[in-house]
Amino acid sequence: MQSYAQTGPFTLTRALALASACALTQSSLASFHVMQIEQVMVSLDGDNTVQAIQLRMRSSFQNQLQFAKLVVRNAQGLNPITVVDFTTGVPVSASGSRILVVSPNFAANCNPTAVPNFTMTNLIPASYFAAGRLSFEADGGTVYWSVSWGGAAYTGPQTGDFTNDSNGNFGPAIAGAFPTAGTSAYRFSGTATAASTTNAADYRTVTSNVTFTNNAGNSFVVVLPPPPRCVGDYNQDGGFDGADVEAFFVDWEAGQSDADVNEDGGVDGGDVEVFFTRWESGSC
Repeated sequence: MQSYAQTGPFTLTRALALASACALTQSSLASFHVMQIEQVMVSLDGDNTVQAIQLRMRSSFQNQLQFAKLVVRNAQGLNPITVVDFTTGVPVSASGSRILVVSPNFAANCNPTAVPNFTMTNLIPASYFAAGRLSFEADGGTVYWSVSWGGAAYTGPQTGDFTNDSNGNFGPAIAGAFPTAGTSAYRFSGTATAASTTNAADYRTVTSNVTFTNNAGNSFVVVLPPPPRCVGDYNQDGGFDGADVEAFFVDWEAGQSDADVNEDGGVDGGDVEVFFTRWESGSC
């Protein structure tokens, strides 16, 4: 009996300690820290309202985003702007899973139309394009991943936590200003599980087939909007002649929407006036 009394409490204590350790392990697994900023786009052919940020989990169970936020800072690492402060997690938590954060105008510029996980509260300002820093950080301010650009023009801090970078320094910055022409984005070139080395070495500029992926694994290709129609060259054959007049009046008499060249919602005499003004000047 004495032996049982001594052994019983000891065994119970060990069991409780083991259960506590397991709980801590599960708690640390269900987190958000082990994350990359995989891809960033700040403009679509000069339209600065079309922006997107794609995160990627370096490990499983990193989907508790309600404890994190994305913050952008200027060339001196100052004037922080919270792009989005996450309030919920995401359902898919497998290693390599992505999270898509976009501006309100981004979705319609994709094929198919993008279905994001989160919408930006604030855009990355154009004044930050020359040099700046975007960071994925805890609500308390600990930086777990960051990407800076502008080369030597970025003079702010580039340090952060050691979780995703062995020396806790994500710099030096990517050389040059953030690209805004066409479909341009910065993309992390490492694997899903890769840690950061330096922004300058890890990121490359992609300009074609720029694709963003949401947490469900659905992908969306960014597409350029069609060029504005040349009203004077109505048949779009590269010249201004009688064929344009004929093509315009065929559509105008039929009330076709293409003949609404003044874009007021109707096909009437106002369209004739606009068409001939452009046609006679040989201008679009």
